[in-house]
Order: sequence, then C-alpha cells, then structure tokens
Amino acid sequence: MAAEAPPRTHCPTCGAKLHRLDLSLCAYCATPLALGGKAEVAADEIALRLARLRDHAEFARSMDWTPRDPETEMRGERMRRRAGLFALLAAVLFGASEVFWLRRSDVRGLQFAAAVAAALGLAFLFRMSFDRRRSLAQPLRRRPALVVSRRSVTAEKGGLGATVYFFTLHFDDASEGEFRWPGQGVLYEPMPNGTTGVAYTRGERLIEFRKL
Repeated sequence: MAAEAPPRTHCPTCGAKLHRLDLSLCAYCATPLALGGKAEVAADEIALRLARLRDHAEFARSMDWTPRDPETEMRGERMRRRAGLFALLAAVLFGASEVFWLRRSDVRGLQFAAAVAAALGLAFLFRMSFDRRRSLAQPLRRRPALVVSRRSVTAEKGGLGATVYFFTLHFDDASEGEFRWPGQGVLYEPMPNGTTGVAYTRGERLIEFRKL
C-alpha cells in the first residue's frame, strides 16, 4: 500500500504558510494546491457576498487604485534618517579638520572618520533603495475580501510600543490566509471582523484594505 503523502504546510510556489489545508488555491500567489476537494466557490456564502461587491459604485475605482506601501515607507524613513545623521556627522568632522589648527595626524584622523561616516550614510541610502526595490518586486494583488479575524502583537522598539496586526482574510475565490499589517497610530483604526472591501496584498503582507 502506498504511503499517504504528509499534509502540505507551505505553498510550493511562494513558500507562504498555509493556514487551512482544505483550500484549493494559495491565498498569497493563487497557485493551485490540490489539497482536499476543490473549493465550491459558487456555494460559498462568503464568496457570494463578496461577488456582490463587484456591483458597488466604487469597485472599479478601487481595483485601479494603487495604495502606498506603509511597511516599506516606514523602513525607508528610518534608513533615510540614519543616512542623514551620518552625513551630518561627516560634514562636522570634515569641517573640524579644516577649521581648527591641528597636527597633520589629527587632521588625517578626522578626515578618515568623516569618510567612514559618509560611507555609512551612503550604505544606508543604498540599503533603502535595495529594500524598496525588493519589496515592490512582489506583485500587488487587488481582490474582494472579508476580514474573518484579527490579532495583534505589540513589541517595544526604541522605548516605544510598535503594534503589528495579523488579519485572516477570505477572498472571493474561496482562498483564505493570514496577512501582516503594521499599525499606523491611533488615528488609523484597523478593520473589525466582518468588514468587506478590496484587499491589496503583496505576498504575506497586507498593504491596504479599502472598505466597500
């Protein structure tokens, strides 16, 4: 008797963790999974509810809209600030080597330190550009979705609490998955369970959710 294949826990194409094994499509890259039976999209009550979103007056505009990528922008802003600080340090050190009467060895030491600071600033700018290109390389997917559940994790960074939300989303093709979304302050209220709209995702990241 042939041994039964172990249950698949990750998508074979994108590597994302599968949170349900009874679905036929990966929620992150739409790869057919051949797990369990084929999802009955037509009989899925949630899918029927989401299908009606296509008749919403704002649906076509929502599908054409491209949101900003908050996680990529926040990382980029942190690296931009660091690059600016190193550039300022380089300018101060180089200026000190030119203004003050110092021994030649001290001048060379300050100029070397200024060059190191400038190089670190450029490294942060390069890393910011590389990180942005890598983040945006993943295709942006726009799909009608319903928020099934959400949870949050708060960690301390630099003395401040940073909250990351995890939303389980159900799509109109009957696929379902959990997506990461960074908290954006008290003025940006996360979506409650049962909210419907258009979800904008890149891999396992939720970029934006436009309520309809």
